Amino acid sequence: MIQNTVYFKSRPSQLINLGNFLLTILIVPVILLMEELLKQHLPILFIPEKMVIHIYRLPVYLGAFALLNLAYQILRVYCITYEVDSEELRQYSGVFLRKHEYVELYRAKDYKIEKPLIYRMFGLGNLTIYTSDKTTPASRRKI
Repeated sequence: MIQNTVYFKSRPSQLINLGNFLLTILIVPVILLMEELLKQHLPILFIPEKMVIHIYRLPVYLGAFALLNLAYQILRVYCITYEVDSEELRQYSGVFLRKHEYVELYRAKDYKIEKPLIYRMFGLGNLTIYTSDKTTPASRRKI
């Protein structure tokens, strides 16, 4: 049996999550300020007593949701792997449901590399491979 040698194995950069990082950094302090505003301006007289505790905890719930979303996005990007061997390009992705995609290298017709300024600062770029494969005619890889 002939063994294929993996020539290139890589993962995308967490720089993809830069927007999520910045959004979380901005949202969490706003949520904490909302907690103080709720305590000052909430008309407690018209709200059932059992609901008041949950309404006061709402900013904590939203902050936890924002942090869990950020953790999931980091994990999602971490679970993506690209491999190139002598015959095919493979992509493995997915956190809960693993997905494997294969494209034979002879199907690759053209490629395009884009390097925005922020990516160039970290030595990264976007690679788009145009193939004759019916399931993935244009496959965009962030490397």
